[in-house]
Amino acid sequence: MDRRQLLRNIGIASLATVCVGAGGWMAYPLLFPKIQKELMISGSLSVSRFIALLIGPFIEKFPNARVAIQGGGSYAGLVALQNGGIDVAMMSRDLNFDEFNLELRSHLIGIEGVAIVVHPELGVQNITLEKLSEIFEGNITNWSELGGPNKRIHLYGRAEGSTTRGFVEDVVMRGAAFDRKLTVCDSAVHLANAVLGDPHGIGYLTMRNLTDQLKAVAINGIEISDKTLLLKMYPLARDMFLVSKNTANDVAKDFVRYSLSAPAQDIFVKHGLTQVSK
Repeated sequence: MDRRQLLRNIGIASLATVCVGAGGWMAYPLLFPKIQKELMISGSLSVSRFIALLIGPFIEKFPNARVAIQGGGSYAGLVALQNGGIDVAMMSRDLNFDEFNLELRSHLIGIEGVAIVVHPELGVQNITLEKLSEIFEGNITNWSELGGPNKRIHLYGRAEGSTTRGFVEDVVMRGAAFDRKLTVCDSAVHLANAVLGDPHGIGYLTMRNLTDQLKAVAINGIEISDKTLLLKMYPLARDMFLVSKNTANDVAKDFVRYSLSAPAQDIFVKHGLTQVSK
């Protein structure tokens, strides 16, 4: 039995969100006498946490739709889309040269930016991306190496499994391991409070969790803002895409259009993405 047939059976049997086996599919069915519109979405876990926020509002707008969403990675989602296993792929990057073809359409739905935060009284204003990696690896250990005070750098980060930590591992660390002296924080609020209470601390937060009390240092001379993210200037950024086929069914086209609508973009902004459409 393929996944689509399995989801048909789930739609008949359940009124609630259902997790299907080890594949991790989450189905969002509503029971109607005749349900004909089915949408299957898979791909980047980073994108899926935002797309999942749209499922409820989308079903309210299109009550005959049934939606299933799964992670698995950007490339896996793209392959599944090309093979006809799903209707929409989620990707945390755009199509590359080898992947591009005229049968596919990629849709930028939002941009996630991550700020590097320090205590507001710390004298360091800018850090290069290369030195930032050395800081979190533990190769640069004193602020004096960066033009700051002669004080040891205290590292703060999120626990394994955090999508923000995963972002920093991918974009900043690029395969290197965090220093063992990293203090692990169980939430963004915990990390923000830890850095605020430590004049020599450094950590990372998504834009949604920035506060006026913390200082976000410039990276490669560029400060984080919606403008620098949209202009592709700030380096700690990840684009969020939905990819569909030109021959996509109506419900897939409706979902992509909805993701770019004002209500959906408002949801994204509230959860930390930079708006890319009105």
